[in-house]
Amino acid sequence: MSKFDIKTMKCNICGREQEVTVLAMATQHGTADLDFRPPEVRRSAMPLWVHRCDYCRNVFSTSEPMPEYDEKYIDSQEYTTCGGIASLPETGKLFVKEALIYRHVKEYLKAGNCFLYAAWTCDDEKLDVIATVCRKKALDCYNEVDGSTIPKRQIPQMVLRIIDMQRRCGLFDDAIGTAEQFAFKNEQYEKMRRFQIEKANAQDKRCYRLEDIA
Repeated sequence: MSKFDIKTMKCNICGREQEVTVLAMATQHGTADLDFRPPEVRRSAMPLWVHRCDYCRNVFSTSEPMPEYDEKYIDSQEYTTCGGIASLPETGKLFVKEALIYRHVKEYLKAGNCFLYAAWTCDDEKLDVIATVCRKKALDCYNEVDGSTIPKRQIPQMVLRIIDMQRRCGLFDDAIGTAEQFAFKNEQYEKMRRFQIEKANAQDKRCYRLEDIA
């Protein structure tokens, strides 16, 4: 069962109010992917996570405040061309533009997350090459994150997400090297880490879910 709400939001650039649809409640079906992409119904609601302003070129998150930035950036070539990433799905374009905004203001963790969300939209369209480009952009952003600014409870998930992205990009040695630097007290996370090493050693780039881990 899913429940949708309409809420009024103000664009952080032009200041105009507009109505956006959000997923308020949903029954979960299945398990998350190893990069923590949520299961249904939330994964199908991804187009509702980000909104293109009805009045200007700005895109913004429907779930959290956006940073302040120079509005001239939305007219830049980088922004209007999605950073030169061609053939993105429509929702993927929005996530890439959101990622570029966050990267522009040096919020690298959020930028990396949005590039990954764009990769998920490419996965859904079987656009494997473009998905890899987006994942590598996400990895570049994560490399810029100051680990001391991240709550300790979030670090294991970030590390596991990085390992999965490295493997999905075919960076098998990097995935193994990252995975071997860590060991987790959480049993589920430790199973995920070992599973990733096994799949990276087999040069397996496929998507896996938590239910796939023995």
